[in-house]
Amino acid sequence: MTQKKRLRCAIYTRKSTEEGLDQAFDSLDAQREACAAYIQSQKSEGWILHPTLYDDGGFSGGSMERPALARLLADLREGKVDIVIVYKVDRLTRSLNDFARIVDVFDAAGASFVSVTQQFNTTTSMGRLTLNVLLSFAQFEREVIAERIRDKIAQSKARGIWMGGPVPLGYDVVDRKLVPNVKEAKIVEHIFQRYLAVPSVMALMEELKTEGIVTKRQTMRDGSVRGGQPFVRGPLHHLLANPMYIGKIRHCDRVYDGEHPPIIDQALWDAVQAKRAGAIGVRRERGNSEHRSLLTGMIRDHVDRPMSPSHAVKQKRRYRYYVSSMTAVVDDATIKAPALRLPAAELEQATIDAAASLIADQRTIMALPEVDAQSTRRRIDAGPALGSAMQGGRKNEVRQSLQALDLAIIVRPDGIEASISRRRLVALLDGAPPIAEDDGARLPLLIETAPDKRGRNLKLVLRSHEERKPNLDLELVALIRKAEAARLQLFAQTSVTNDRTAERVARLAFLAPDIITAILEGRQPPSLTPRRLMKHAAIPLDWKDQRKALGFR
Repeated sequence: MTQKKRLRCAIYTRKSTEEGLDQAFDSLDAQREACAAYIQSQKSEGWILHPTLYDDGGFSGGSMERPALARLLADLREGKVDIVIVYKVDRLTRSLNDFARIVDVFDAAGASFVSVTQQFNTTTSMGRLTLNVLLSFAQFEREVIAERIRDKIAQSKARGIWMGGPVPLGYDVVDRKLVPNVKEAKIVEHIFQRYLAVPSVMALMEELKTEGIVTKRQTMRDGSVRGGQPFVRGPLHHLLANPMYIGKIRHCDRVYDGEHPPIIDQALWDAVQAKRAGAIGVRRERGNSEHRSLLTGMIRDHVDRPMSPSHAVKQKRRYRYYVSSMTAVVDDATIKAPALRLPAAELEQATIDAAASLIADQRTIMALPEVDAQSTRRRIDAGPALGSAMQGGRKNEVRQSLQALDLAIIVRPDGIEASISRRRLVALLDGAPPIAEDDGARLPLLIETAPDKRGRNLKLVLRSHEERKPNLDLELVALIRKAEAARLQLFAQTSVTNDRTAERVARLAFLAPDIITAILEGRQPPSLTPRRLMKHAAIPLDWKDQRKALGFR
């Protein structure tokens, strides 16, 4: 008797939301149990259960950005799976386009898949037609559900009902309704009043930081804490423009009367909006001023050619650059050298950061000549304030400060040399008027770059401010600590439990050491957030695969 070929069957399960995943027996378990029973019924055909779990909890079927599906497709390409078993075809995907991509992987691997509740065979043309019809209805159902949700949100907001989302500072949620938080409401009113008293949002931001006023702290369902950070420009603008504080609800470009009580009176709101509108007009006018490019006249390339502002438009978006010409005249001899091109916004920000850092550096100030102890103390006190003003000041004011420091930038094919006048820095710190004479002594500024020889002209790729500055995410750090505690707790248990949430958290304790170190030092990729980390239901045990899955290079 000929022995049947052993066919390795992998079970794929999916649930669109995370609701109920912490239960002892959830939807994913129910799908897997039904699929396992089907595989058992086909044991005589040589079907065997593949031991790896492919569970996507909390992921939509309208996208292929799912960690378990990615691992399943990778195993198919490597020939580790012969048949994929799903409870219903819409568990695999709800998109015809995605289905076509998945079928290509199946065909290349010589694999097939089976739906327990829907009988069809993908190896025949009729089976493919049946499957396409089912997927068309699945995609239609997903789009109809999305339309219903959008319509429900629009109708509810038109009635003034708060439909969830981030809770604004000044309110709490009680029985799914916004109610004022007395303590936070006073803070919101203080912010609105102070905005009318200070020159700009940036000045208000610095004042709130000094006073220790931070964004709203919220504890999420997974126990992580969000908010509690000093206000930055974007959230502060959003707060000042949020109509919720006068009892309104915004939906798209419309504003409706809300069910929740207001915190700010109409007169204060109108005054703040009038000032904001005026500030926007000033910014637009300043944007069209003569010196839209901060460094014009202060930057040259390695063959002493001035680098002038230029721009390009791609897909209706404007990109600014500093570019040197293709020819230069040096000592009456015309030479040709590769044109250098640098992104303007990145270079300007890097220059401002470098200058502000140097001005606020105590060691630099203490090394300045011709001062006594009292003058040194005054300069040390003035340095951080001047540096902060430079980073948050208006463009024209920052340009005037850089000109007063006699900033000079030389762009070379392999890097950037920047410096300021030591004597003029002394005058700036002492509050003295700019001086005409100079002793020739210069102080270097550090602007990090990386070469990039792709394309026609030689470029220098500036390292962004975010890449240079560590970004310590306290929520990520807390999640790593929580993972270690969960691991120890699970190992200490004497009986088997079905605490899926604890298991998902405990898996994070097995991250590669360099990944954990990067998180603790704030060097993780910007895309790695606590939510994304928790959504990786089954992080690979292989450290190399972990780095690839989490965005490390």
